[in-house]
Amino acid sequence: MWIFEREGPSGFSASTTAEEVTQGIDGTGLTAIVTGASSGIGKEATRVLALRGVRVIMAVRNTKAGSAVKDAIVKEIPAAKVEVMELDLSSMASVRKFAAQYNATGLPLNILINNAGVMVSKFNLSKDDIELHFATNYLGHFLLTNLLLDVMKSTAAESNVEGRIVVVSSLGHRFVHKEGIQFDKINVDTRYKYGQSKLANILHAGELSRRLKVLYYLWFQKTSELYFVFSFTLPSKFYFFPFQSGRRDSSNWASSGIGLETARVLALRGVHVIMAVRNTDAGRAVKDAILEEIPAAKIEVMEIDLSAMASVRKFAAEYKAMGLPLNILINNAGVATLDFLLSEDNIELHFATNHLGHFLLTNLLLETMKNASAETHIEGRIVNVSSLAHGIVCHEGIRFDKINVDNKFKYGQSKLANILHGTELSRRLKEEGVLITANSLHPGIIVTKNFRHSKFLSGLFNKIGKFACKSVQQGAATTCYVALHPQVKGVSGKYFADCNLSQPSSLARDPELAKKLWDFSLNLTAAPTDVYHC
Repeated sequence: MWIFEREGPSGFSASTTAEEVTQGIDGTGLTAIVTGASSGIGKEATRVLALRGVRVIMAVRNTKAGSAVKDAIVKEIPAAKVEVMELDLSSMASVRKFAAQYNATGLPLNILINNAGVMVSKFNLSKDDIELHFATNYLGHFLLTNLLLDVMKSTAAESNVEGRIVVVSSLGHRFVHKEGIQFDKINVDTRYKYGQSKLANILHAGELSRRLKVLYYLWFQKTSELYFVFSFTLPSKFYFFPFQSGRRDSSNWASSGIGLETARVLALRGVHVIMAVRNTDAGRAVKDAILEEIPAAKIEVMEIDLSAMASVRKFAAEYKAMGLPLNILINNAGVATLDFLLSEDNIELHFATNHLGHFLLTNLLLETMKNASAETHIEGRIVNVSSLAHGIVCHEGIRFDKINVDNKFKYGQSKLANILHGTELSRRLKEEGVLITANSLHPGIIVTKNFRHSKFLSGLFNKIGKFACKSVQQGAATTCYVALHPQVKGVSGKYFADCNLSQPSSLARDPELAKKLWDFSLNLTAAPTDVYHC
């Protein structure tokens, strides 16, 4: 029919086939995941991608049917690279299992095609007690995308090849209730349940695109610029959780979010916490709140502005004058803003606050940490809180000659510096034979007030955010794990996520880049060099 043959601006029409639309495209070296790949559109998409040289992972509920499709494709295209993995998108546990297994393979991911879907007239609930259409067509894909996003970001950053997430929706997205998605009636049987799930597909893609364009600043508060550092005195033995009393902890931290929760939990376990904050009034308010909950908590407040090297030096001098030991230093504080700003020392604000202030602080407190570990024979720990955004940088990683030039990579650059700092510090401490470790981590994506800026997501996360994002309590877990848990004893120079070892970007693993950053940071801070005897 002529209506199917009429070409659009792309030069293709409704009658164009998948083979025709990809004619002449070489997908060699690309890796794709296709959900619902054992039949229909997913099956044909898999075949054509394989035909163009793409390595395809078929994410299917029925692996027997998937294997049959794979065999048919390989028979037609002997050079095809096709694999089958099990995935039930209606089950959040299955989605998490699939993502964990895929991430464990170490494969890159360039293309994610969220294709799978169900359409039934009956009202059914998923294993998680969520209406089946919403659970399978939308929620499973939403969670899958979030769980695979880190590897897609790393792949894009390392290869400089654009990653693509494709969400298969439907004209049925128009057949919905007047408000679109009935957040308070997700599990109510209506004639709109399929259309609602397809509308959610489009809204998901639109919001995801917006967030990717602003380079992952989404989970940081522009006003959260309080800082903290942890230190505490341990008894002669490293205990497992729960901790005994009699420990001292000092921390550069925020008055909300992960920093607050880390401080609260440490105080709950009997740790003596020293909160190093830029705003001491806010710090004291948090201290009072913790004391109200935990009357026996030991907490002190000290002032520090990590963007100002003079303030860092003043804090370090005051801390050392107290004569307290220092076993653990958690470099958690950070800023994230789209604005281009310079610090008091005329250094780009992200680099100054997120990296340079912590670099100087660590150097100034290192002698105290060495003394504490030597006297107690207890391992000291330095923890740098980085971010998955460390992979969003320019191709050389850190632009040493353009630190004060405004660019879209300024936040990612500072987070990459956190990991490189930890790596090089670890190397130096090992060479010296000091009983101190240094590691970095990504805390995870946390549900914060930033979600209020999206009407769609604010409603969505109130209902189902628990399936995809971490709570503040969960977000603080990796920090506490790396800082305190006996399982991490002796581990140094590593990167953690979700309380497990993880793989940072290739730039974050570059020892020469780490050394170059170290020397560059020493020059900027005029930090002492005699704390390293190597």
